[in-house]
Amino acid sequence: MVDDNKVTVKELPDGKWGCFLHVPGFDQPFDLGKQFKSEERAELGSMSQRATTAIEMVLAKCRVR
Repeated sequence: MVDDNKVTVKELPDGKWGCFLHVPGFDQPFDLGKQFKSEERAELGSMSQRATTAIEMVLAKCRVR
């Protein structure tokens, strides 16, 4: 169910920020594959068309399993 999924923004060890998709039933979040220089940019990036496409791809992979 899409409503149960959650996108979060997290600071990475190198000081950059990344977006992660949390899917119920999976222990680890999925990295959406883009890094940003600031938390604000990452927040905006998490709402971009590129992030939407990455989310759709991850969810498609999760349905296959």
